[in-house]
Amino acid sequence: MKKIFKNIGIITLTMLVFASCKKDEEKLSVTAGEAPALAVSTNTLVLTPATASDTVITFSWNKQEVTWSTPANATDITTYTLEIDSAGQNFASPYDVDFTGFVKGKYTGADFNALMVSKVNLPSDVASHIELRLKTSIAPNQSPVYSNVVSLTVTPYVVIPEYVSLYVAGSHQGWAPSTAPAIGSVKDDGTYEGFVNFPDASTDYKLTSARDWNNTNYGDGGTGLLSTTGGNITQAGAGYYYIKADINKMTVSAEKTAWAVIGAATSGGWDTETALTYDINAKVWKATVNLTAGEFKFRANNAWALNMGASTIDGVLKIGSNDNLSVSDAGSYTITLDLSHPAYYMYKLKKN
Repeated sequence: MKKIFKNIGIITLTMLVFASCKKDEEKLSVTAGEAPALAVSTNTLVLTPATASDTVITFSWNKQEVTWSTPANATDITTYTLEIDSAGQNFASPYDVDFTGFVKGKYTGADFNALMVSKVNLPSDVASHIELRLKTSIAPNQSPVYSNVVSLTVTPYVVIPEYVSLYVAGSHQGWAPSTAPAIGSVKDDGTYEGFVNFPDASTDYKLTSARDWNNTNYGDGGTGLLSTTGGNITQAGAGYYYIKADINKMTVSAEKTAWAVIGAATSGGWDTETALTYDINAKVWKATVNLTAGEFKFRANNAWALNMGASTIDGVLKIGSNDNLSVSDAGSYTITLDLSHPAYYMYKLKKN
């Protein structure tokens, strides 16, 4: 019987200890001071490839002040989150950047450009207005506090991938591989494509595997064929050519192209195309046209054999895409078609 009472006493004492601990835990509390103030090094930012490695923007803030009811039990569990959203959206769907552990955040031009384009989804080469604030949380069961709102106007740039390339060196550009236009291989599988302007009535050229003559070079191997020992490839007729090469099969082709827009958004609908004009200095095709709300595509040579539509990237085109491009607001637009980057084709619509 004594043994039983002894065990009961131990159980009772243990319950009292747990109750005491629970009571102590309930007394432990933390209180947040004023929200940190967010500061930014600039309110206007134009990003360019030239500043890709530079520190272009710095965010800074004071550390959140907290008061613990029992200082001996204090621990820093504060989290800091930079919220980014389009201006006027009241942070309804912000993109969050974790800044926990820092009181300053620095970005290079390349990193901030990637953040703006890939995460915040800002359009390239357009000045966009965004807002930022710092969200601070001191505990999971405490409501977060927010800093002041900072406004920022930022113009991102297009990040163009550098594909493995062949360089079209020839009489059209002084036989200099170092400055020659390129055709690119998206999959690095030995097949290349790209557009090159030949301004003369007859053009001689070769394809070099590097920006010099010291590596493998490809010349004429007969009609439509390449050879590493052949002479110059000759193209008759001035024009803007779509060049394709396959070094696995040792083949090459060059198709002269003239570009236009066509579709429900254009004045000619899907029956009559609207021609674009090549700007030799800017290396783009352009036109100023009236568009209505609707869909359209780019196509070459008044036919559908070579056409471009939407890709998965805004502003980037895909050859033979089944998806049409679209315009939502009617008006006068300047259309720009940029095929100057090997295997990476882009367009812009600018409302006048």
